[in-house]
Amino acid sequence: MGYFILVRNEGGWFGNAIEKKQLASGFIPEDAKYTHVEVSGGGRHSVRIAPPRSKVIDIVKTYKNRYIKIVKYDNEDYEKKGRYKVAYFSASLCNLSYDFFGVFAFICKWLRHKNRLYFCSEGALWSLKQEYPKAFGKMKPDKCMPAEFLNPKHKMVEVWEGYVKEEK
Repeated sequence: MGYFILVRNEGGWFGNAIEKKQLASGFIPEDAKYTHVEVSGGGRHSVRIAPPRSKVIDIVKTYKNRYIKIVKYDNEDYEKKGRYKVAYFSASLCNLSYDFFGVFAFICKWLRHKNRLYFCSEGALWSLKQEYPKAFGKMKPDKCMPAEFLNPKHKMVEVWEGYVKEEK
């Protein structure tokens, strides 16, 4: 609960566009392949911010046979209480429409973005910053890319990685 799940791109126009943008922004190729991030709600569930609206999903069903990484924020009280609050704030974003315009504003810097809808990495960082305002430095959530959650300077540590398999 409260960990961040990063999903590796398997192709498609949208995933490829995000990967390309992350590469152009200076991320290493391996990190740029992770084009989606969400917050674990505990057990098999997480809050997935994706079109058309955010919702709670079953990780095993949604990401079966997909490669993921799970990371957590490296802070002394994260395991005791912080991760639960991050999961709570993420859950508060359920049922919101996906922020298509925010993604376009992210790609096209000349567009202004002020609504309160979210795209995946924006919602994940917003949830973290509610409990840890100094997380990721001065980065604003609407400027965050999924690969930022793999950047060591942000004090994220890997918990697990591999293919999601159905439990037997």
